[in-house]
Amino acid sequence: MKRYNFPARLFADLCLGVAALGGGLLGLAGPVGAVTAPTSASSAPTSTSPAPTAAPAATAASTPGYWVLDSSGAVTAGGAPPFGSTRPVSADPSRAVALTATPDGGGYWVARADATVTAAGDAAVESPPPPPSLNAPVVGMTTSADGKGYWLVAGDGGIFTFGDAQFFGSTGAIRLNKPVIGMAATADGKGYWLLASDGGIFSFGDAQFYGSAGGLGLRHPAVGMAVTPDGHGYWLVTTAGQVFAYGDAGRYGDALSGPPLASPAVGIAATSDGAGYWLATSSGRVLGFGDATLGVASASDTAAVPAGTAVGTGIATAGAAAGATPTAASVATTAAVGAPVVAVAAPGPPPMAARAVAYALAQVGKPYVYGGTGPAGFDCSGLVMEAYSSAGVTLPRVAQDQYDFGPLLGAATPLQPGDIVFFGTPTAITHDGIYIGNGMMVDAPHTGADVRVEAYSWSDFAGASRPAGDL
Repeated sequence: MKRYNFPARLFADLCLGVAALGGGLLGLAGPVGAVTAPTSASSAPTSTSPAPTAAPAATAASTPGYWVLDSSGAVTAGGAPPFGSTRPVSADPSRAVALTATPDGGGYWVARADATVTAAGDAAVESPPPPPSLNAPVVGMTTSADGKGYWLVAGDGGIFTFGDAQFFGSTGAIRLNKPVIGMAATADGKGYWLLASDGGIFSFGDAQFYGSAGGLGLRHPAVGMAVTPDGHGYWLVTTAGQVFAYGDAGRYGDALSGPPLASPAVGIAATSDGAGYWLATSSGRVLGFGDATLGVASASDTAAVPAGTAVGTGIATAGAAAGATPTAASVATTAAVGAPVVAVAAPGPPPMAARAVAYALAQVGKPYVYGGTGPAGFDCSGLVMEAYSSAGVTLPRVAQDQYDFGPLLGAATPLQPGDIVFFGTPTAITHDGIYIGNGMMVDAPHTGADVRVEAYSWSDFAGASRPAGDL
């Protein structure tokens, strides 16, 4: 196990020639492997039912839609690309329990209670090992950042790693108040959270603890969680369809705004820009909130849907903003198959570098601000730092430290969108920006100018780095 912990620090911004206080923590306050206990009610969660907020504009291209999984292993696409159902691995397969999408949204994996995993689309299961010996059934699954591995979690919190997914700790040897029912990974794949049915959250690796419902005495058990695109927050959902938001997770509404659900909620999946989410129920109905859009109305499904919510064939959608209307989608309820729905998944956000580029481009036109880190204005390294923070990557505050942070690219390495380009000399970096392709970068140039797109081919170009790797 590795520890990922970067202390806050006082630094001088060589890009500005000023001193500022900044930095932050990436990792746990304690050693990796130590369990973060569920908090009491004083760690106030945000239930989304009182005051939904309007969904912010998307900052990156996204694959629309979602998939739902039933206990037989059948997968139904709701706007997302259909890749088909995964085939049973034996004549008498165990119950399907979890569904997770590949990072590019080009496929998905299905996990069963006995730890067997099947795949569709570009999800790979090459020469899968025999299922591990289990003390408790598998209940959840999530993928590594590059899609070349995945984790399985059992009801006792035991963690099983495959491919390049790393082990950062588990609750397998701890006596739990309630069983673990799911998990989610951080944006960089260097940590994960486990969720217990009482709403307790356990964090490992660089997964930050933002709060839990563990001390609230939930009337209805938690059944799923979803993480924001930058990994700085998460949502929890209960069987009643109540949603709790923590960290930078937005509040877009939940099922408590209307009559009780006719069948229990089984999971939650976030839209790729983090500006909405879907809730799935065991009957196959899916409710969308924020920018999560669904299908055309059908009178037969109005009975158990919150007032003012548009409904579709086996689905419903509730926009965060007044008057929000769903887009047309061809979605069949999986209830027609005869097996209960057990999970919902959606394509994740674009790769980290693409998200950093999208954030930086969204700031074009904002003024250069001496020492600025947004949102009103930026200096050069402040723009770079915030762009990568939006993608879940923590960078140092100053241009020189960002250069030293690396990893630096060789002189002959072709640049890719998202690479940081530096100017000055290796020991005296004076400026940086984010390469966006075609010889161009987006940067905050100097006092009196706005954030803009311009050619990076300056005479004092000093090199480039790729802090997100190939993600």
